[in-house]
Amino acid sequence: MYEILTIMETLESEKIEQEVIAIIKKVCEQQNINEEVNSAFCPGRFIMSQVLVSIIPEIEIKTGLTIPVECYIFHDNNNKIKEQLSIKNAVKKLLKIAKHGQ
Repeated sequence: MYEILTIMETLESEKIEQEVIAIIKKVCEQQNINEEVNSAFCPGRFIMSQVLVSIIPEIEIKTGLTIPVECYIFHDNNNKIKEQLSIKNAVKKLLKIAKHGQ
C-alpha cells in the first residue's frame, strides 16, 4: 500500500511540475527570456518576483491546489542564505504547504 501511495505522490508531483513549467515557459516567451525552461530552471533568477507572484492564481487553477497568500513558492526562506528555487524544488515546497482546493 505504501508503494502505491509513493507512486501516486510521484505522479502528482510530476504532473504539477509540468503545469508549472508550461506556465513559466509562457511567461518567459512574453518577457523575451531565451532560456531553456525545465525542472532545473530557477524562475527567480530571470523573472521579477512581482511577475512570479502574479502567476500564483494560474498555478492554483491549473493544479487544483490552494497556495497560502503568504507563501512565495519560488524562494527558500528557511536558510540563512536566501535561495531561489528550481521549479522541481518549488513544486516540492508547494506540495508541502498547499491544501487541495474544492
